[in-house]
Amino acid sequence: MDKEKAQELANLLKALGEFNRLSLVYELCQCKAPQNAMCLCECCSVDASGVSRHLKVLSQEGIVSSERKGREIQYSLNRVEVAQRLRQLADIIEAEPSSEM
Repeated sequence: MDKEKAQELANLLKALGEFNRLSLVYELCQCKAPQNAMCLCECCSVDASGVSRHLKVLSQEGIVSSERKGREIQYSLNRVEVAQRLRQLADIIEAEPSSEM
């Protein structure tokens, strides 16, 4: 694995590695429609500033996307992209070693 790919995977895992962020991702997984920050606050028992901060990290890593609808911002999980990136990591872990160390 090249250094750039390793850094991308490390950033993804770091973003998902915090309990509240993982809780937000889980809640977005359970929703069929995009959710606003206040709904996510209630679901995850995190204050508004915390949810905002965590959503920013998740957005920067491409885990969630946002869309403004009137005065609200709606958040949704980038399911396909996240699944592909995690599948890449699983493939690396499951791959047979190419040479002995």
